Amino acid sequence: MDELRLALRRVFARPGVAAASVLTLAAAIGAAAAAYSLIAAVLLRPLPVKAPDRLMVVGTTVTAGPAAGTLDDNFLYPDYPQIRDGGVFEHVTAEWGRPLALLTNTGGGPAEAAVAFASYDFFDTLGIDVPIGRTFGSRDDQRGAPIVAILADRYWRRALNADPGVLGKTIAIAGKPATIVGVAAHGFRGLNLAAAPDLYLPLHVIGDVGGPYVNFLADSNHQNSPTAGLKIIGLLPPHVLPAQAAAGLSGLVGSPGGRAARSLGMTPIDVAAIASVARAGTSEFTRLLMLTVGLLLLIGCGTVGMLLLVRTEARRNEFALCLALGASRTRLARGIALEGACLSAAGGVLAVPIAWWLFAGIRMFQLPGGVEIEQLDLRLDARAVALTAGAAVLGALLITLVAGVFGFPADAGDALRSRAGATPRRTRRLTRAVLVVGQVAVALVLLAGAGVLARSTMAALRLNPGFDTANLVGGAVSLDRSGYTPARADAFFDGLIARLQGNPAIRSASLNETRGGMSGTLTIDGVPHRLPSTVGFTAVDGQYFRTLGAPIVSGRGFTANDSEHAPPVGIASVSFARLLAQGGNPIGHRITMPFRYPPAPAPVIEIVGVVPDLITSVTTLEPLLLYLPLAQQRPSTNGAVLVRASGDPDAARREILSAIKGIDPAVASGPLLTIEDRLARQMSAQRFGTAVLGALGTMAALLTLLGTYVLAESMAALRMREMGIRAALGATRGHLGAIVLAETGRLVGLGLAAGLIMAWAGAGVIRAFMFRVEPLDPMTLATVSAAILTLALAVSLRPALRAARVDLGRVLKED
Repeated sequence: MDELRLALRRVFARPGVAAASVLTLAAAIGAAAAAYSLIAAVLLRPLPVKAPDRLMVVGTTVTAGPAAGTLDDNFLYPDYPQIRDGGVFEHVTAEWGRPLALLTNTGGGPAEAAVAFASYDFFDTLGIDVPIGRTFGSRDDQRGAPIVAILADRYWRRALNADPGVLGKTIAIAGKPATIVGVAAHGFRGLNLAAAPDLYLPLHVIGDVGGPYVNFLADSNHQNSPTAGLKIIGLLPPHVLPAQAAAGLSGLVGSPGGRAARSLGMTPIDVAAIASVARAGTSEFTRLLMLTVGLLLLIGCGTVGMLLLVRTEARRNEFALCLALGASRTRLARGIALEGACLSAAGGVLAVPIAWWLFAGIRMFQLPGGVEIEQLDLRLDARAVALTAGAAVLGALLITLVAGVFGFPADAGDALRSRAGATPRRTRRLTRAVLVVGQVAVALVLLAGAGVLARSTMAALRLNPGFDTANLVGGAVSLDRSGYTPARADAFFDGLIARLQGNPAIRSASLNETRGGMSGTLTIDGVPHRLPSTVGFTAVDGQYFRTLGAPIVSGRGFTANDSEHAPPVGIASVSFARLLAQGGNPIGHRITMPFRYPPAPAPVIEIVGVVPDLITSVTTLEPLLLYLPLAQQRPSTNGAVLVRASGDPDAARREILSAIKGIDPAVASGPLLTIEDRLARQMSAQRFGTAVLGALGTMAALLTLLGTYVLAESMAALRMREMGIRAALGATRGHLGAIVLAETGRLVGLGLAAGLIMAWAGAGVIRAFMFRVEPLDPMTLATVSAAILTLALAVSLRPALRAARVDLGRVLKED
């Protein structure tokens, strides 16, 4: 206890250094705890199911063609009973793969909610608790049955203010009454981290509220062909291995999902929580995050260890006297270890609020695959707290190692060398120099990583240099959810565009509608052509290109003469026109459309104009688009508005919403985003990486500057007699100051060289997130290196000036 009191007294003897040490450790440990919580929520324990090792998502693997090897868990409804009754699993349940956005009224007006549909045994099979109310029953899961709903805990709190009397309350979903029978357990966000449902309905209800245009349940009398989208989950019997069950699946479904060249397989439910196309990117990102936080933790402990090392070296005379008087080395080393443990414990305690602060700071970002961090509900659970404590213990060990092993005097004679005016041995200076070099290297890697990710994001936002995309605001408006017919929808959209055109906040307004796409083969001038990528078809009105700010490159635009009864025409994007013409003139080429409306034949579109490419996806830099006159298309209940704001895009958003509500308060629009917003969302992983690496890199840079200053200050103090002798022998002040600055420059230069080597070795980790920028971008590396060197020399100026003003007589007198 006496030793602990002495350690605490030594810590508080220099409160400034102690505070810097504690904050350094707290930042590193808090970042480690936050990173672990994020990784656990995404990869380690993404779903709160009771038997994740036995729950399997059934899927199909493409065995032939260009998509061979990819996974798909979308089944047709008839496949479900075949797998359920096949005897492979102990229990089988199903849900529609992605929630549907349906208008829901909980009493405060209609608003879109993400509605999921699951079989009646869904919650019981997964082991998901419903602490309020009950789960679905078999009678609920039938066509025409009274609709019942189970709310997600988050939605219950947000939309109904956590109403304790929610059971039995009736809400409207897609215009139909539904009775609330339960609230799911807190933390259950569905089976797909990128699509968190607000509420669940029984599976068969999807045919009643899901809209008339999709044949969800594969009804034979439906106007459209069956739609694949059912996710099937099986619970393995005890002691049955996944490989054994996978073998038993073969032959259950003749052609999975009605599609040939596929075989049945299974994926653990925790793995399937992230879409297969995004799984690799998510793993790479978490790997990058773990490496970054590990480097910060290492540099933080090294910095505090160096601070303690300097203090230990300052006490070498005290240690020598204690050893001469018979004190044991073990007892002296124990005092150093206790001092490091006190700093680490304080850092571990302060790390908890820092971790909460980090949670709040990253909640607006998205992970690869569209996983919203806000939906993960990050928190410090028992494992994260244990990790925090473990990091604090590890920090204490590293600090003690640096300060005790490298700073503890080997013998009394060595400790008293300074009394003779000698410069400390090079081995002691080398220890501190290695720490500073390591700090510089880590800071360079982190800041350069943040820089290249930021440049990637900026490159994405500059993909449309010929367009003023910052003021283009658009979003979808789906009227089929509100019971509109095509005739009523036409009147709605006409009224909406008229209101927007007369609004002072909006310079121009137009209407458009995505009419699907075509991949594979497209008939051009009567000859089938293989397409390199998907061709998108978009119907637009006469104001669309004016609103977009897209000039007609060749040919003409749409006119009032391109009416319903006029010959079908189209305008191609530059990339599509290049494909059509093969170096010639695209005007006049004729395209046979892949869809038709019997009894009329498939329409043949004549290309009458070409417009510049508009890039809305970072994965499609040469978009193949065919624009069609809206007047020549079959009426629809869905559309999208595109407006050019007069000034503030947010004001235009508000006016669009106000105009929609002014026509029909029951209609809700999709997200109203600018083109830049859409591109920025697609670069969310890069933006998140920029924020994380930038924040941690800034911490590392500050620690580097602190370490550089400590090293320069201690070097100047320990070499003060040497500087005095040099001054007495005729050295100028400039020469003496240059000695300190040159030492700093050499160490920082070595650190920058080591950092460049580390950046080269780790380029593969960050390469997957680069967009039009190389991981080893010379401009970024040069800028960051110059900034670190300049700042390091700047913080070394004070010790350099102190060395330059040395007075030998005063030094000898003080000695």
